[in-house]
Amino acid sequence: MLMNNEFLVEHIAPGRQFQILIVEDDEELLDYLGLLLQDLYTVYSASNVAQALKTLDNQRIDMIISDLNMPVLNGFDLLNEVRQRHQNLVPFLFLTAITEKTELMKALLLGVDAYLTKPFENDELLVRINNMFVNINKRKEIYAKKSHLGISKLQDGFLKEDEIYSFKLRWLKQLEEITNSELSNNNIRISDLAFKLAVSERTFRNRVKEYTGFSPNEYIMQARMNKALYLLENKIYMSVSEVGIAVGLGHKGYFSKAFKMRYGKLPSEYRSSKIES
Repeated sequence: MLMNNEFLVEHIAPGRQFQILIVEDDEELLDYLGLLLQDLYTVYSASNVAQALKTLDNQRIDMIISDLNMPVLNGFDLLNEVRQRHQNLVPFLFLTAITEKTELMKALLLGVDAYLTKPFENDELLVRINNMFVNINKRKEIYAKKSHLGISKLQDGFLKEDEIYSFKLRWLKQLEEITNSELSNNNIRISDLAFKLAVSERTFRNRVKEYTGFSPNEYIMQARMNKALYLLENKIYMSVSEVGIAVGLGHKGYFSKAFKMRYGKLPSEYRSSKIES
């Protein structure tokens, strides 16, 4: 089992230096989100994907919060366009009423950083935004260090940029599938994951850190929390304890603390709010 300090989330003080783009076709919700965040961050609004892309061309955006279901071009189209532009360091949060696993997995594979199901509470959104800024800072530190060390052999003339991007997506998809298949195991061994991906443990650790910004243990905890959120939202188990066991965090107190640190609510509170809605 991971030590407690491995799921502790840092806090980044909000400020107008952080620029958030909100993309939502529901004008009432768009205005509400703008009012909620405008005193904490610099906020740009767009009611469709075309407007969002225009804003991205003209402004430095630090985070995108987008509805998934929009007419003409939807959230998937926006996410795909952002990632195809290789803006991999821009965190992306989906707001969605969809809880279908296939759709959520599609979003994760395309490169979404997190999703929040409607309806949601203000605190849930604010905690999620803070956690995403913490994670993106880690990624930027990795890329900054890498720029001083030079480009890796993988990128040094052997692969074109689009091929590198495709390779990363395929590798991350494999990593996600293998990790998810092991989540009920409360003692996932890094060496076992590396073996299944046919790389050395050292290469595995370096690649996970480079591609995601997380250490392997942090990545595993992220995967556990993502699956726990899905199980709670879809009411797949009758109790919080069963959810904890299903994601490899069988100790109820440990699971509850980890979940609250990430999502701002105890799993029991989160489950109750979804049942009531």
